[in-house]
Parts: sequence; structure tokens; C-alpha cells
Amino acid sequence: MKLDRTIGVSIFLLVAFALCRGSAYSLTTVAFTALSTGTVAFLRFAIGALALLGWAAFSVRGWRWIKRDWKPILVFALIGNSVPFGLMTLGQQTVPSGLASVMMALTPMFSAIIAHLSLPDEKLNARAILGVGVGFAGVFAIVYARGKINLDAGMLYGLGALTLAAICIAITIVSVRFFRPTNQLGTATLSLVVAAVTLVPFVDFSDFQKPVPLDVIYACIALGVVGTALGWLSLLALSKRASAAFSSTVNYLIPIVGMAIGAIFLNETLYWTDAVALALIIGGTTLVKAGPVAPATSKGPAEEADAAIKA
Repeated sequence: MKLDRTIGVSIFLLVAFALCRGSAYSLTTVAFTALSTGTVAFLRFAIGALALLGWAAFSVRGWRWIKRDWKPILVFALIGNSVPFGLMTLGQQTVPSGLASVMMALTPMFSAIIAHLSLPDEKLNARAILGVGVGFAGVFAIVYARGKINLDAGMLYGLGALTLAAICIAITIVSVRFFRPTNQLGTATLSLVVAAVTLVPFVDFSDFQKPVPLDVIYACIALGVVGTALGWLSLLALSKRASAAFSSTVNYLIPIVGMAIGAIFLNETLYWTDAVALALIIGGTTLVKAGPVAPATSKGPAEEADAAIKA
């Protein structure tokens, strides 16, 4: 009975995280109707940081851990938060929210490639290389279906920004091998604070001098509290109850959630080929995870991905 309860809680937390992160793309699209790119990116981290600061105030004790964790705080703040999420926000100016969520499915594939190039014990074998190719084919199929209608210069620009965002997150995933935080919640909180500060120069302060619709205000609050802060908390809780392999299945759920929310609430178009493409993405990621055979003392790309998120 206790085991069943643990599994149930793990599934709940996994779905909660997928909903938090998957909904962020539609919320960003709504925020764009009245606010600029830099303002939306800043508000996401500023509101998320405030929410996590409230939680950390009751959960984190002492400050000595900051001296040990300052490197991962900076790495996760810049390469893992402000730069990639800024690029994601920029990309969503021309890319629908559902498609933007699918582009992030490239992250585990890029992380496998970067790990292969930079880590001697994370070399890809033939199965993993096949998985990378299959996964990319799935993403290409989704982009191609939409390209028959509106794959113009603006769309290509947005897809390029989203691809760079996926690469940044992949670099962060691999960097966890070198920067392991001792205080996960504290590091996550301060990394959001630093990310928000770095985005201040990109804020368009004229956005605060004009009337902003309530739906945009609600979207920004939800983007910070739900899409960012609750997303972190749900995965931190999940990491204490479930294996890395189980947690990594969230990579399959986020694109599905993102596309579904975009279709339901923003009337974004779905195509019959999307189901086939998502199957290719899931199959490709599974092959990549099963590909590298690392020593018992190290972690593979999937485990590093979970460690990066948990940080």
C-alpha cells in the first residue's frame, strides 16, 4: 500500500511539472499581446524568484552553502535561465506556443551530442546516434507540417531562437557534471534572482506606463508562479521520490501539454502528422537514453538532465 501511494504521488508530481512547464508557452503568447519580449522574460523570473524566496525563507537554513554553490548559481542563472528563456520568449514572437514547446524536445538530444563531444565516458553508440536522428526527424515533421502554410522569414527566425535556447539548456545539463549544488532549493531560488537582475536592461519600461489588460496581468503572474516557481518545486519534490529514468519521462509530456493547451485555449492548429511526429520524438529520446553505457560512478545525459532541473 505504501509503495502504491509513493507511485501515485510520483505520477501526480510528474504531471504537475509537465502542466507547469507546458502551460508556460501559452501564457507567454498571451503576455505578448500587451508587453514586449524583455519585459515578459524579466517578469517571469522576477515573479518566480519572489515566489521561491517566500518558500526558501521557511525551508533554507544558514548562508554558508552560498560560498560553495556560487558557481552553479551563476551557471544556472545565465546559461540555464536568462539566456535560454529569453531566447524562448523572443522565439515565441513568431512561433505558436504549441510548436515552441515541441522545439524544446530537442534539448535531451542536444545534451547527448554535447556530452559525446565533451565527456570521455558519455560517448554515443550506434543506437543512440539512431535515436538522435529519429528525434530530429520527429521535430522536423512537426515544423514541416506548419511550413506548408506559414514557414516565412519570421517563423525561421523564431525557430532559430528556440533551437539556440535548447542548446543553452543542453549545455547546462552537461555542466552539472562539473557544478553540483549542495543546496538545491537555495541554488534554484538565487539563480532566478540573478536571472531576473540580468534581464533588467532588456525591460521596456514604457510597458508599465500604459494600461495592461487583466488577462495579460494574470498570464504574467501565472507564468512566474506556476510556470516557473511551482515547476521547480514540483520537480524538486519529484526528485526525492522517483528515479531519474521516471522523472525524465517529463520530456515526453511537456510538448504534448504545450500543444494541447495551445489548441484548446489559443485555437492553434493541430495536424494528424503531429501524433506520428511525437511518437518519433519519444522513440528517439528513448534510444538516446538507452544508448550510452557509462560507468557506474557517472551519470548519463538523461540523469544529468534531471540533476540540472533539480538544481
